[in-house]
Amino acid sequence: SGYDGSGIVVAVLDTGLDANHSAFSTKHFTSENFVLTYDEVKNVLNDTVASTMVEGLSVDDVYISEKVPFGFDYADGDPDPYSTHNNHGTHVSGVIVGKDDTITGVAPNAQLVSMKIFSDVVDTARTSWILSALEDCVVLDVDVINMSLGTACGFSRQHKFLSGAFVL
Repeated sequence: SGYDGSGIVVAVLDTGLDANHSAFSTKHFTSENFVLTYDEVKNVLNDTVASTMVEGLSVDDVYISEKVPFGFDYADGDPDPYSTHNNHGTHVSGVIVGKDDTITGVAPNAQLVSMKIFSDVVDTARTSWILSALEDCVVLDVDVINMSLGTACGFSRQHKFLSGAFVL
């Protein structure tokens, strides 16, 4: 279709991001239409919820690259969106904006805002973490928000799965 995501900012609210993965390198990022620049992040950073969570938070703490101009861990309250135990957020981000010699996401020239809302210590995503990240999506003026939030088949209690069927 010719669409490559140029000029679009996608926020992924999930388990975090391995920003060192080759799919998020600027090597394959060919867009020249950077919507969320270093200076733009610097100008709005003090208006973010993230800035209230870490004293003295600076743009250098959250700005990873032109490809990933903002990353923050709302669950554990630090500027490192890397997950120590779950790579789902990296996988989802790769499907959306990733590009390297192996994979090409659906919008490889879109910028990525990585908002970690699942803790490395607590096995859940608290509503306050999700809402804080969403508030910052508004401040950062992202174009698209992806949230992969779920439970087993959408049920509120755990079920046993047998050969594609589930037992209540």
